[in-house]
Amino acid sequence: MKTITKYSLALGWILLLAGGFLACKSNDDDVVPAPTISRVRTISRDSVYTYTAQTTLTTSTTVVRTIPVALDSTTTLGQPGRLYAILGENLQRTTAIYFNDVSVYFNPAFVTSTSIIVQIPVTTPFSGSNKLRVVTSSGQAEFGFAIKQPFPAITAVDQLAGNPGDIITITGTTFDGTTAVKFGAITAEITSLSATQLKVKVPAGVTNDTLSVTTPGGTTKYGVLFGFKTLIFDDALATGWSSQGYNGKPTVPSKGVIKRGTASMQYDFTGGFGGWQNFYGGPPILLANHKVLKFSLYGGTGTDGKVVKVLINGNYDKGLQVVLKAGVWQTFAIPLATLGVTTGNLTELTIQEFSGNVPETIYLDDVGLY
Repeated sequence: MKTITKYSLALGWILLLAGGFLACKSNDDDVVPAPTISRVRTISRDSVYTYTAQTTLTTSTTVVRTIPVALDSTTTLGQPGRLYAILGENLQRTTAIYFNDVSVYFNPAFVTSTSIIVQIPVTTPFSGSNKLRVVTSSGQAEFGFAIKQPFPAITAVDQLAGNPGDIITITGTTFDGTTAVKFGAITAEITSLSATQLKVKVPAGVTNDTLSVTTPGGTTKYGVLFGFKTLIFDDALATGWSSQGYNGKPTVPSKGVIKRGTASMQYDFTGGFGGWQNFYGGPPILLANHKVLKFSLYGGTGTDGKVVKVLINGNYDKGLQVVLKAGVWQTFAIPLATLGVTTGNLTELTIQEFSGNVPETIYLDDVGLY
């Protein structure tokens, strides 16, 4: 009996020791080394093209559009909003991912021991440590990886005509590190720069050109051209033009409210649906050589939300209604096709009061075609 008991105790000790050994071995197998990152690759690339988009009834802008195309290429530069694959070892227990020291969301379902699929959020800063950091339960790994600066965006330009030396203000986003502002091919002097606003001096030689802003993120062009191909009013009516009307009175030039320069054009409507007619009798101006009518319009007291109709050559059926803002200058760029006039000669520009709101005063400045 004692012998059996001794054997039982011995067997118990053996099993206990074996169990502890197996447990230790299992725990050793469960230990994952610290992560490593070997490279980052793209999952897609951009096919880039530009197109013109209507921003309001009367204005448009040039937009840069990107379409992702499948691609596998190693990179150290990431673009916000895009998917990337982080490749390495021991990544399966990832708990956090950082770009430029900012934590980003990742889906654990897209994590394996050798790869992580992650999207760089559009809010990720493009300045900072220029590091990608992956944190796991076993440690962390860093990799040199910069974030691409987004394209700059131009949302407004305070004046779209001017003389050499004029200072204009360009408002938008991501102007960080702006390297150039151009009017066509002519580079302008930048007098003030922030992430959301640029002030530049209009250079000599500018007539009718595209305004562009270049940053480390790329170049963006504004959709409304600066200047005119054919001027109608700039402090005074151009040669061959005269201002008349019905149910109202023009004052040209006017010192009342001025957008730019020394004078504007003023019309006081005294009767509902009156018309401010500006006639041209000079050498032919071919509409086929132009695409857009551009002007700045100011609504006097009591005009907020009221409507005027803009038309060319007495084409009342095709005119475009625009909404006034009292006390505010608005710049409109209206395609001639919208006004129903793309051929023939320019003979008349009319602004018709269209709300039956009288008395009413409006002002025009920087008027012309391009």
